[in-house]
Amino acid sequence: MNLTAAVVSLSAIGFAITVSFTRRINAGLVAVATAFVLALIFDIPASQVVSGWPTSLFVTLLGMTLLFTIAATNGTLTVVARICSGYTGGNRRLLPLVFFALAAVIAALGPGNIAACALLLPIALTVAKDEDLSSLLVSTMVITGSNVGGLSPIAPTGIIAANLAVAQGLEVGNQVFVAMIFSGTLFAALCYVVLGGVKLRRSAYRHHGSTQLSARQKTTLVVILRVVLSILVLNWNIGLTAFLGAVVLLFLRVGRDNEVLRCIPWAALILVCGVALLVNVMEITGGVQLVTTLLRQALTPATLGPGFVVIGGALSAVSSASGVVLPTLIPVVSGMVAAMPGALSAEQLISAIVIGAHVVTTSPISTLGALAVASSSPENRDALFTGLVIVAAAGVVFGAVYVAAASVLS
Repeated sequence: MNLTAAVVSLSAIGFAITVSFTRRINAGLVAVATAFVLALIFDIPASQVVSGWPTSLFVTLLGMTLLFTIAATNGTLTVVARICSGYTGGNRRLLPLVFFALAAVIAALGPGNIAACALLLPIALTVAKDEDLSSLLVSTMVITGSNVGGLSPIAPTGIIAANLAVAQGLEVGNQVFVAMIFSGTLFAALCYVVLGGVKLRRSAYRHHGSTQLSARQKTTLVVILRVVLSILVLNWNIGLTAFLGAVVLLFLRVGRDNEVLRCIPWAALILVCGVALLVNVMEITGGVQLVTTLLRQALTPATLGPGFVVIGGALSAVSSASGVVLPTLIPVVSGMVAAMPGALSAEQLISAIVIGAHVVTTSPISTLGALAVASSSPENRDALFTGLVIVAAAGVVFGAVYVAAASVLS
């Protein structure tokens, strides 16, 4: 590892985030430019830089947002939101919990946390606006619910974690899933209380407009249902299936392509993918390896689990849990356990990494948080952005305490 290159590349992501905040420039744009500067400095081929663009993730995000943007622009989501509100009979406390449960179930059945959030956040935040609920509370419930289900052995992130563990000679699929269920549900419960869920009062259902679906809106729902079933039952690619569904809807003239394309949250897509590209350059130059090495030197048997929660959370807050954090940290587990015998088992340490990587996914510069910001109303985005940052920071603290307590009790 070239120490100079590692230090410079590690500083680069801090620079990109600082510039994006202070100059109000999309962090993804700054990240791509910064990655290219690093490539010029350290003679990294442009092809390697470009290969860091998360194509699969981009197709997934774009396909799902395209599909649901059609549903939003033709009014389908609005009517569905009104119907959902009506079924609760004015019980506003119940709505955030319903979306938590729906996100968990959908993610666990196969699509995973990204798809579950892409499916539910637009609907959930429309309900939040209609029922005067906190968009931060509702977003947090959807994201934490999707993470609880997202480590299912048949969900993408659960499969990635299990395969990386198998490469270390470990079988941890169910253990990691169970750990995520307990930690994620507890964190969601705490957020529900702190963010005011228990203080919500029952109110008479307010009719904000028609709750009758038009023929175009019924067609939209039928196509979306078939997309979801194709993903769940036929195991079709999430992004490509969503693209197919979107084109079918456009062909049937239930949406207009020029209007839909204007409404796509391009800023959120560029943010997520641009930062991922920079993190890839950091990996090439040794920046990620440097962080791991420093932590290995700094950690003790008592702080091993919480320490990996912190590093996993820090990386996940600005990148991808499944695409960056797990592939980076799980391969070092065997070495860490061997270096600190008796501290934690390999299975427990992998669970700590997974928990750390997911308790911060409300971060608006991480995939799920970015989807929440993109799905919110424009006038609410700044406040939601700040709130999601605070929840993500609280998540790191929660994860470290949870893993420390679990290791003592085990």
